Amino acid sequence: MSVETNYHKDWQINRMNFILSLYSEDFFKDKKILELGSYNGYFGECFRKMGATVLSVEGRPQNVSSIKHNFPELPVECRNLDTNTWEWGKWDIIINFGLIYHFEKYHKEHLENCINNCKLLFLETVIYDSYDLEVFFKNESGDDQSLSDVGGTPSTTYVENILNNLNTKFTKYSNSNLNGNGHHYDWVDTGLKNYDGFARRFWMIENTINKINKV
Repeated sequence: MSVETNYHKDWQINRMNFILSLYSEDFFKDKKILELGSYNGYFGECFRKMGATVLSVEGRPQNVSSIKHNFPELPVECRNLDTNTWEWGKWDIIINFGLIYHFEKYHKEHLENCINNCKLLFLETVIYDSYDLEVFFKNESGDDQSLSDVGGTPSTTYVENILNNLNTKFTKYSNSNLNGNGHHYDWVDTGLKNYDGFARRFWMIENTINKINKV
């Protein structure tokens, strides 16, 4: 399985390799996978080539056009994902990378919707270095940034409070093998309310209470 990417190449490949260190390619065969905030479609195309049925969802029309051009066999939709509604049904796996810290409004509702509509969620985001249950807001712009030009970065406590309230089983990874192109996961929490746009965390989250019986 080989998919080309020119977007932070080492970082995208390292995350894919990290996933494959935990799950074999065969695990993804015949799985139904939703990729949210796909940007360039790299991860969606990787899983499609492993034999999964994949839908990628991206918020910017120009990015959707690029995905269709680069990966014409990968189904892709254009949607604003900063919403409290859910219109994509049930999935075996949801891929949610680098998305929620670009939201202005619906962090909690979005994560709840993801968890309630899949068996396994791969979640990755920039994290605000705070021990409090909070979201740090800042202005941002760019073709891989917030659609509203305001992004809210959650703390670990904020994310894991949602995961605990939904009785999920989850593992947080701070592994240096995920690092790439300046993005880093092997940093130490201080609780000093520091914002570093390259300081990230990665979670594998299992839906253990709201069983998905049919996808």
